[in-house]
Amino acid sequence: MKKNAVILAAGKSNRFAPFTYERPKGLFRVKNEVLIERQIEQLIEAGINEIFIVVGYMKEKFFYLEQKYPQVHLLVNNNFGTKGNLYSLYSAKDYLSDTFISYADYYFSKNPFLDNWNTDNHSYHACVYREGKFNGFSAYLSDANVITHVDLSGYNQMAMTGPAYFNSSFCTRFVDFLNKEINDFRVSSLFWEEFYERHITDLTLFAKEYKNDDILEFNTIDDLRQFDADFLMNVDSTIIGNIVNHFGCNPNEITDISVINAGLTNVSFVFTLKGTKYVYRHPGGNADNLINRQTEIFSQLKAVELGIDPSVIKISTDGWKLSYLVNNLAPVDFKKYPWQKKKCFEYLHAIHKVIPDETVKTFDIMNEGKRLIRLACATKGNLFGEFKDILDKLDKLDAYLKKDSAENGFPWVLSHGDVYEPNFLATKNGDLYLIDWEYSGINDPAHDINSILTRYYFSDEEIEEYYREYFGREMTGKERRHYYGQLPISSFYWLCWGLYKGSIGDDDGFFMLQAYRNIIRFIDKSIALFEN
Repeated sequence: MKKNAVILAAGKSNRFAPFTYERPKGLFRVKNEVLIERQIEQLIEAGINEIFIVVGYMKEKFFYLEQKYPQVHLLVNNNFGTKGNLYSLYSAKDYLSDTFISYADYYFSKNPFLDNWNTDNHSYHACVYREGKFNGFSAYLSDANVITHVDLSGYNQMAMTGPAYFNSSFCTRFVDFLNKEINDFRVSSLFWEEFYERHITDLTLFAKEYKNDDILEFNTIDDLRQFDADFLMNVDSTIIGNIVNHFGCNPNEITDISVINAGLTNVSFVFTLKGTKYVYRHPGGNADNLINRQTEIFSQLKAVELGIDPSVIKISTDGWKLSYLVNNLAPVDFKKYPWQKKKCFEYLHAIHKVIPDETVKTFDIMNEGKRLIRLACATKGNLFGEFKDILDKLDKLDAYLKKDSAENGFPWVLSHGDVYEPNFLATKNGDLYLIDWEYSGINDPAHDINSILTRYYFSDEEIEEYYREYFGREMTGKERRHYYGQLPISSFYWLCWGLYKGSIGDDDGFFMLQAYRNIIRFIDKSIALFEN
């Protein structure tokens, strides 16, 4: 009998961010061995010479395995971000026959693929007994050690962890169910164990018990470091290297790593070093479509200099940033705490007075918005056609505004570019930080305050109040025309930003619809201000 193996390696493992922003978890080096390579070598030791690895996230990082191991064949699942691991198994369905099924991020202390005990060629799943409550698939067993029911959690019972083995008849039935149901509602989003549970009366799977320390599954970075104290020494991480090089510390001195934000342009995490908490920001894979790092550096350092964001320690052209963790935080709510809004306006006036150098990019909202639409069209169709009427009006308004800037004293200035409450940190001591300068650039001076007004609903009276407090007086007629005229343009950029994010499968922001509504609400009125 010729056996083979399928290793599922397509997922991202978000719990291991920030390191999974650099490489998939299956390629982590643990106890001086790469996790997936250790499994491959255990399979080869067991006589398995046909090993299929289903890859997706950062798939190119796995390409070398076909050269290193002639027994390895890669299969691609490009739907890893929207579907469950059942779909990865479906991607390998043509090769399922007397097959071991495993995950790339397991660490097996003993080789579980040496199954000479299985003389009857039963299908089985490795299990370990776990005390207390646990998350993960639990198994109920018959007296004959057959799995009779699977739950998503367990208590004082067998946990389904480690490899499974499907004999050829099991594979035939399993694939038959897959082919019939994979396109049914939500089926492709299941874990394969959930799909098996649906057909458990037709698919006999025995339990093979192992000791807890035979099969290791690391759920957090701390779990991994408890097993391998030198993990950070050997992780080959640019992130850790940057921290070590800046502070001159040992990697093992870095503790309490915890992700606080994972977004489109970066991932940020908190860590502790010698009793002090810091925040490290690592650039995301899509950042270059949105961010000019030289401009960000100039603006961020000016923010430090002006006391607008003194938390920053280091920022790099590569996109990474190191800051002190701001403690003793309080809610940011401009309506409830007027002092926060007042200080926000002080910050905007201060940054608008800064004279940019030659590294600072002009951030033309209309051009940048259209660039994002072009990128979004790849998955969302002809957005230029869909929004043609709006775009024609916005182009007309944009021309009026640029002429107005040149002729009536509204020169473009250094701007933050992304001003709204989530980009502020307030403390109980009365401090306010304006953070995240990634969208800064030389821009229309109205864009900063309008970035607040375009992403929420404000009544006409509330908008008037914002402008009055921003200027410290009633607006002149020219100011009113220009700032109200710019509202639909700012709204347009945040609409485009949401369209782009949605096009790459990311959260398109709570404000995309409101930005669109504000375009419709103000566009005709804004044009009329210039034409009447």
